[in-house]
Amino acid sequence: MSVYDMAKIELVADDDSAVISGGGFDRRDIKLSVDPDDLFSDELDLKIIESAFAPGGMAGAEEYPVRTLTLPFNLYDTGDGIEAAVSRFRKLWRSGRTLQWQVTTGESGLRLLLLRRSQGIKFSPSQDWNLVGYAKAVVTAVALNPFYESAPLTMTVTNPTSGQNTFWLPVTNPTDRRGWPEFSLEPNGAPTIFSFPDFSFGNEQEIDPKWTPGQFATRMIVTPSISQRWSVMSDPLMDTYLAADLSNANGQMGAIEPLFWVPPYTGLDAPVMLPVVINGPAGSKVKFTMRRWWSAESGLE
Repeated sequence: MSVYDMAKIELVADDDSAVISGGGFDRRDIKLSVDPDDLFSDELDLKIIESAFAPGGMAGAEEYPVRTLTLPFNLYDTGDGIEAAVSRFRKLWRSGRTLQWQVTTGESGLRLLLLRRSQGIKFSPSQDWNLVGYAKAVVTAVALNPFYESAPLTMTVTNPTSGQNTFWLPVTNPTDRRGWPEFSLEPNGAPTIFSFPDFSFGNEQEIDPKWTPGQFATRMIVTPSISQRWSVMSDPLMDTYLAADLSNANGQMGAIEPLFWVPPYTGLDAPVMLPVVINGPAGSKVKFTMRRWWSAESGLE
């Protein structure tokens, strides 16, 4: 294996970026050292429900804690002095900043975490780093969302003529995590009614044990006639409906909300075709987005 076959790891900020591992033989002032902690782990806490009337227990909810990384770095003088390397490193990891931790592999492409420093940077020079042109630093950082993200699935459909038209979106979820559809509903100068899918994929009883699997296999949600752009987020951690003019979109929907997700490994053999319906003027649009989350920096395909 050559250095070009290794995973490339980059720190990316809005005003700087640094390749800290892999990616070639360039001289670098910031390099990831050995044994970073929790970088490649997959943390999981399965809650067990115990009963006095039955042996053992039942599996409850799965909880994924915040990912905490302990990252050792070596800093080098590459021509501008070691103080320049230390200064650049401190600026990258300055307090309150969120960084992208990007991992690129030949197998899985680019995946990233969003990191924020949670403790002070610990430097451990054996002597004055100006004498040796070298310093060690350890950063403790947290990823509040513990999952790695790859490029989202996105597509846009546009009403070609006035009136009602149905479009079919080819959707896949190749990841090991649930996919939560997002829709941007954009009228074009006149009131428009949109319909978008909330298919259950057989997961009704995860919402309500009294429901029958397949009961909402083709569930569609229909908006009222709207003249402003609406954002629709099916992830339960997000605001479901948001109107561009900040009017009460949730109230207009009368408590009708998306319930379901696209399960892991959906559409691997052939995409699942999900319908959206636009009933309005030509030029009205629906943009579909589904962010893709993974439990690890590579693999799991």
